[in-house]
Amino acid sequence: MSTTPDLERQYLQAVLAWLDARIEQEVRRWQAAGQNPADRFRGLYITDEQALALAAGRGPGSAELPKKEQDELSRRQEQAAAQIRAIEERAEKQETLLRLKSLSETFGLDDFSWWAFIVCMAPALDLRYERIYGYLQDDVTRTLPGVDLLLHLLAPPDRLARLDYIHHFGRYAPLVQYRLLLPADQHTGLRQSFRAAQGVLDWVLGAYDPQAALGDWADLTLPPQDDSRLEAAAVFERGSMPSPRVLDAVKPILCLHGGDILQQNLAARQLAAALDVPLLTARLQPGEEPAAALEKIAAAVRDARMLDCLLYVQNVQGLVNSESALSPSAFETLRLLDAPVLLGSRIPLKLDADMPGNDYPLMLVPVGALSASERTELWRAMLEGALNDSITESDLRVLAGQFALSSGQVIAAASSAISQALQEGRPLQSADLFGAARFHSGHHLAELAQKIEPRYTWDDLVLPETQMEMLRELVNMVQSRPLVLDEWGLGRKLTAGQGVSALFSGPPGTGKTLAAQIMAHQLGIDLYRIDLSTVVSKYIGETEKNLERIFTDAAQSNAILFFDEADTIFGKRSEVKDAHDRYANIEVGYLLQRMESYSGVSILATNLRANLDEAFTRRLQFIINFPFPDEEYRLKIWEVLIPPDMPRAADLDLKVLADRFKLAGGSIRNIIVSAAFLAASNGGKVEMPHLMHGARRELQKMGKLLTESDFSL
Repeated sequence: MSTTPDLERQYLQAVLAWLDARIEQEVRRWQAAGQNPADRFRGLYITDEQALALAAGRGPGSAELPKKEQDELSRRQEQAAAQIRAIEERAEKQETLLRLKSLSETFGLDDFSWWAFIVCMAPALDLRYERIYGYLQDDVTRTLPGVDLLLHLLAPPDRLARLDYIHHFGRYAPLVQYRLLLPADQHTGLRQSFRAAQGVLDWVLGAYDPQAALGDWADLTLPPQDDSRLEAAAVFERGSMPSPRVLDAVKPILCLHGGDILQQNLAARQLAAALDVPLLTARLQPGEEPAAALEKIAAAVRDARMLDCLLYVQNVQGLVNSESALSPSAFETLRLLDAPVLLGSRIPLKLDADMPGNDYPLMLVPVGALSASERTELWRAMLEGALNDSITESDLRVLAGQFALSSGQVIAAASSAISQALQEGRPLQSADLFGAARFHSGHHLAELAQKIEPRYTWDDLVLPETQMEMLRELVNMVQSRPLVLDEWGLGRKLTAGQGVSALFSGPPGTGKTLAAQIMAHQLGIDLYRIDLSTVVSKYIGETEKNLERIFTDAAQSNAILFFDEADTIFGKRSEVKDAHDRYANIEVGYLLQRMESYSGVSILATNLRANLDEAFTRRLQFIINFPFPDEEYRLKIWEVLIPPDMPRAADLDLKVLADRFKLAGGSIRNIIVSAAFLAASNGGKVEMPHLMHGARRELQKMGKLLTESDFSL
């Protein structure tokens, strides 16, 4: 139904004309009762005559007017009322909407409530009403109407009969419940003053703006006027969204849940477009006080009902209890809309079992994360115009597969990468994309784990060929996940999870951490080291809680999780003899299960490979043994670890060192570092005595038996 500005204005003028006649009648009664408007101290004192009149039940507004004067004022009111009815009839014939009149039907207002809103609205239209209300309330500071004045103007003159109308200003009265009137002071009862809500005023005047009415936490999106509305109708074909017929008949609360907020927003826009209605979006803030959030929802419900649009409330987690149930207050407020409403949440919501009305239809609509192929398409779209020959299709596919970013994160990362290249005055490179993706991944793990900056490459690792091949296969699996799991369909049938899990076993210093760093460097993703000895607790159930917190915070990290010191948990696995043995085995199973469901790469490092039986090892995709190096590999380690820029004597005999000292790579590294510092303070060149001294200190530290012949040159 359309609106006509001229007819709207005429209607408003007729309504205010009736109000003016009624107010003038009340003012004349005050003057007839002896109130002197010229008295500058009026309201600050009470005369003896006034006190007697009040004691006799004759208030200032109860005086009788002369019949001629009363008839004239009544005639003016009747004339205004007739004009109001005539305009309403004309609007009905023209099928024209009168916004002010429609408030009655929209919010279930009776005549008294509707006129009460008019009285409270008037000061926002003409400031003269503020002075008049101050006069009638015998207090020039009270410029907005209180309950007592509203009763004087609109209720029957009998003072006891007036009490039957006080309920119109109670908590559950439409005027208050829908926030059409807002408290203007801290008073209660008859002294409570009200003002009309700004959003309602703006709408009545045809100038509604969600930011002015609600604040910068709200947006109004009008339905599209082109073919995109037909495209949006495909939202009903996805299976999880109820049909328009169901939405209209049931009027459910729809919970859009998932980690991708931008996809929730898109689903809400598509639904509103498919229904051909405006979308009012209310954004709650994380950590917002529940009372403030409820006031926002109440105002949004009012405006959504008034505008006849679809309401979408983002980030409702603050109004959910620990059991994922929506708070009763929020539920009752949302029900006032009497229409479908969308709630955006990271988790699926429910209604409390003990809450009245918990049989109300609450429908869960999962909004899943983007698939790798969808992320690839989004990356390509965001980088349009910036891509060049140095960035291949394979680079984009690997980027999308290794970083399970949300839509918003992809958009932000693409913008950061392009900005970085522009700032440095060069073409965009794949390294820019991977660096931006790492930066825009979640970083909550920093509180629970140690971030390791990957500095090494494959040339820095010395292992038998079989182990090297297995490590490269592990990297290839990570890079090929989008192709195999999504495009080839193995993710739907043959695999339990999207992640990659591995076990690195071997003595300390054999290269397990180094291999994890090389993988992170090759893949371009972050590496976090978690010391399991700090996670395992002697209290039953605490270990699982600690692990759950790690994996929950890691969900958005897109990082390699490297669980070091896994011996602390695997060493407890044994034959079940008592309850503690049983829970120790449960801890191992829980860790492996969470590794399996983690969408990224998770690696366990241990030297107790034998403590894992087949039931557990089959849940790991790779088990790579890091053997203690023999003489041949020790020599290679010595050669690889000594930097080419380190000054050294020409007669260094690394073969002698590899033969005499049966040490792993970690210990060899310590010897080289110790020798380098010793040489820096003694000659400036690394010589055999420096290395021998470093070897002696390393063996002493390890508590090994020393033989002087081993250190002879």
